[in-house]
Amino acid sequence: MSKDLLKLAERYYAALKEFDYAALEKIFAEDAEYHSSGIGGLYGRPAIIEAMKAYFHEFSDQVSTNDSIEVISPSSVRTHWRLHATTKSSGRKVTRQGVETIHFNPKGLIATVEVKDVEPCPE
Repeated sequence: MSKDLLKLAERYYAALKEFDYAALEKIFAEDAEYHSSGIGGLYGRPAIIEAMKAYFHEFSDQVSTNDSIEVISPSSVRTHWRLHATTKSSGRKVTRQGVETIHFNPKGLIATVEVKDVEPCPE
């Protein structure tokens, strides 16, 4: 099962990288939750997808990498990530890093995502 979880997570990150919202809709459970230290909580697949569309519109040049990805339970993975982007509305450069935990339901869909930024982020 752990290899399956890693494949599911890789599919999620590939869809994010490509801004593939149709694929993301198939990856999230209808009642999924997304919790981020930056934006708070989002509840339900439609709210999550709309927030992602708004985010990637504002940060359309985002480049992110996962420094590590590991299975932490029979239904969860954790990644350590970094990203660089430019805010479209202000031109400000943004560099972030953090930890993301993804919990999958028994059907292999994302049930919950928890994102925590880590400070400081080295350039």
